[in-house]
Amino acid sequence: MNLPTHWIAALAIGIVFFHNVELALIMSMGALIPDLDREYFFVKRDFIGKHQLHRALCHNFLVAGVLYLVSPFLALGALSHYFLDIFTSATDRGVELLYPFTRLVGAFLYNIEGEPKNGEKKLKWWVEDPWRLLQKTTDRDLREPTEQPWRRSYGPFKNSRIVDWGIFSASIVFIVFLAASDFTQGTNYYSLTELLSLSNISRSGLIIFFLGVVVFYGLGEWFQKQPDKKKQETTKWLTAGLVLGIILLAVSGVLGWVGGIFFTRLPIISAVNILGIGFIAIVIGFAISYACGKTQDLTL
Repeated sequence: MNLPTHWIAALAIGIVFFHNVELALIMSMGALIPDLDREYFFVKRDFIGKHQLHRALCHNFLVAGVLYLVSPFLALGALSHYFLDIFTSATDRGVELLYPFTRLVGAFLYNIEGEPKNGEKKLKWWVEDPWRLLQKTTDRDLREPTEQPWRRSYGPFKNSRIVDWGIFSASIVFIVFLAASDFTQGTNYYSLTELLSLSNISRSGLIIFFLGVVVFYGLGEWFQKQPDKKKQETTKWLTAGLVLGIILLAVSGVLGWVGGIFFTRLPIISAVNILGIGFIAIVIGFAISYACGKTQDLTL
């Protein structure tokens, strides 16, 4: 799924279940962290393809466990990211939830057609990844150089298509509907009052985090769209920009720790009648996605 989809979906989930915009924002921070393993770092493309780090290095339960030690809400945000990505297609590379342990598997017993294969005498998996399909359909950065065991989990949906944009739109509609409902009841429990009551350190940590996200992902996406020759010319200063983004993310983590925003305990989830609003939001969200023309490849 696209990064904005992960962010807004985690924000909506946090607001619904915890009734607190501060906790929802921390969840949305966690939902942005897994994509730090994107192929933005300036190493040879052969290295990226060989090691297949995207959707693996930061998309796994080990990272979620580390985030839980910092804040359970960061971990919940990361898990929401995994949950959405696990439904994406093999072309988008799915998710390798058990990384790095899956990298101990060096061969497989059967190919994708179910025929026996004589592999090396290593720890073996049952079946190979759909390697031949991936050579034809994936981006160059994501192609595996050789046949691989099936380490990743895949689903039926493709990035930037109707389901991706449908979830994005539905999350926005859901938040708007919930806001209207709460305003009429006078509760307004997820207004910005929580943010205004934060300490200067905590508020600065949130601002610096999202600034770091903009710098890192913005430069990375721009770099990916440049011709190879242009990339070679801009590698040095763009690398410095990515490093700056990483530093900002690290600084925001320190400020969040010092400011105490990561020490909030898990609240009891209130019973909220959200099924009706949720259903309407999903219908409207997917209608918006369909109307905007995100319908190519109806394998979704």
